[in-house]
Amino acid sequence: MAKAVEFREFTPKNARNDLLRRLEQAPEQHAEAILASYDLLQRMHEKGLIDVANGLLSASDTVVERVTDVISSEQAIKALRLLLIFSNLINDVDPDRIEAILSPRKSEPQTFASVTRKAVGGYVRLVLITCVDLFKFFGSTLRGHKPA
Repeated sequence: MAKAVEFREFTPKNARNDLLRRLEQAPEQHAEAILASYDLLQRMHEKGLIDVANGLLSASDTVVERVTDVISSEQAIKALRLLLIFSNLINDVDPDRIEAILSPRKSEPQTFASVTRKAVGGYVRLVLITCVDLFKFFGSTLRGHKPA
């Protein structure tokens, strides 16, 4: 008849002793990770990142205040608005159509009359008017006048 195998689980009487035991075994079990950590720590020290981190931690309130001031500035808000406007424009562009326009054409060259008809078409006029308005705006801004 089979005998039951005795099952024992190691439960130290003192949690501190268990921590000390695990600490003693850690170098053997995690030697490669410890060496990699030392290497990373040395490279961070050589690049001055540890000093930067210490400085940021010691001046954390000042850093947060300065970053908040920069982010909430009028220039940052305008830049973010312009970034969103341009990202919406880029989102509406179809890359396949751009590729088709820029790829070399194998057909006969277009006549001057057909190119002129395209140039005075609605979308081209809209783009030209928009470009002229933008140039006018930036020109008046460069001269220090309020744009009209």
